[in-house]
Amino acid sequence: MATEVVLSASSTDSSIHVWDIRSGSSIFSFKQSMSEKGGLALVPKPGASFQIGSVVTAQTDRAILNVYQWQRDQVLHKMATSEKMVSVASSHQGQYLAAATAGGKVYLWHVPTGHLMRVFEAHYRRITCLAFSNDDCTLLTASEDAAVNVWLLAHLLTPVSADGYQDITARPAPLYSWSDHTLPISDLFIGNGTLSGARVCTASLDHTVKLWDLATGQLLTTFLFPKAVSSVIMDPSETAIFAACEDKIYSVELYKRRQDQSYKINTVESLGGMSRVESIGIKSTTPVTADQSKTPMLGSVFIGHTGKINSLTLSFDGTILISGAQDSNCIVWDVLSRQPLRKFESHKGPVSHVSSFLRPIELHPDAATQNITPMPWKQLKRALATTEEEQRDASLQIIQNTSIDLSRHQQLIESGPANSSITTELNSIKRVSNAIRDMKTDDSSAGLQNQVSALQAELIRLNEHHLKSKSLHNEMYNLVVDNFMEQRRNKRKLDQEDEDEEEDEEEDDDDDDDEDEN
Repeated sequence: MATEVVLSASSTDSSIHVWDIRSGSSIFSFKQSMSEKGGLALVPKPGASFQIGSVVTAQTDRAILNVYQWQRDQVLHKMATSEKMVSVASSHQGQYLAAATAGGKVYLWHVPTGHLMRVFEAHYRRITCLAFSNDDCTLLTASEDAAVNVWLLAHLLTPVSADGYQDITARPAPLYSWSDHTLPISDLFIGNGTLSGARVCTASLDHTVKLWDLATGQLLTTFLFPKAVSSVIMDPSETAIFAACEDKIYSVELYKRRQDQSYKINTVESLGGMSRVESIGIKSTTPVTADQSKTPMLGSVFIGHTGKINSLTLSFDGTILISGAQDSNCIVWDVLSRQPLRKFESHKGPVSHVSSFLRPIELHPDAATQNITPMPWKQLKRALATTEEEQRDASLQIIQNTSIDLSRHQQLIESGPANSSITTELNSIKRVSNAIRDMKTDDSSAGLQNQVSALQAELIRLNEHHLKSKSLHNEMYNLVVDNFMEQRRNKRKLDQEDEDEEEDEEEDDDDDDDEDEN
């Protein structure tokens, strides 16, 4: 039977705990890791997004990413990075890993090969949160500069310059840039669905949570809370939002029932929309009418923590809410009654991260009797991958134990049927190989003669073009020189005429003087 577990981490306690969501009993723990909020990522196994294969943490004191797996409680890989990372996120298919720095730079790696695919400036201040959409088409970055940027993953992997050519040095442009918040972004959450239908929640220290449409980039609703929002999450059905404000959690129903007085029926309408602002947990200070006083205040409150809440997560069915806070405690809540069910108090420092997922196969009681292959990792590169490295490692894929996967993998390195759904990076190499093979025929001298003839024709064409250009240049030169000489002659002629006129005037003046003397 598939059960759920919770993983919780701390920024000062060096242990990561995995515990049962129903009983609260500890199941497993990782050692030697301290990560800030946003500095932990769960990496799914390739081809199985609901099975967590690895845990990656960005260390608070050095430029290292720690990689853990369920076979041991110690660090499996220490990935040295060029800069100290503060945020990290994994794609839902386990193919890509993104990490961000305090200076606003994002690094993107391909997990199966370890290649560094892209490094780019996403923000000009510390990046607080990274997240991939469910279809892995987009990467979202949130920062202390109060902006949220949406990047197309295809544009990051295949950068194109302004003139349309592939250029790894070209700075990418975000698909959307949301700058409606006025203070640093503290958290973001991406709902279910693809790029054309998902919704995004962004939380900020400006006391608001904003709901966005990922397809159009439009702001749907702004929720105003009484205090700064530190974490936000939506339930699996996306009918409610849970927002943490200091030591309290507010739940907001996104749909409400309303009785139609005309037809005497109950209807359901959405809350907000059209960029409207909805106040949650805030009592109005203005006088209200009798009808308004009967209207309940929006939002329900979960009270139980004594410190700032840093992270929220929900069970798969949305009936259980788990929160981790600065008071070193994790509280398991019943969503319907808003009552705490149990506490997890094994941490010795502030809890920076909590997440809920299905219990890994490696942690089942009968796991020792099963032959479980660990998720393979390559050392993450510090320098950008070259074309030669990508082509050399193009056939390195994660092979599952099925004949279909084996046949698809075989098509990456050999000729096969044309119905493969995998896009291979060796197509260009195959085209060149086929062209060389076509040239190696029995009548190779004829093929060589054809190439020589083609080259001669090209030389003749280039020579004719050169002669035409030279003739045009000469004509332009002669025209310019003739115009210049003509202007110079005209100027000299005018100067000579002016001098003659002046001499005539002087002679006339001398004659007049002589006449006056006589």
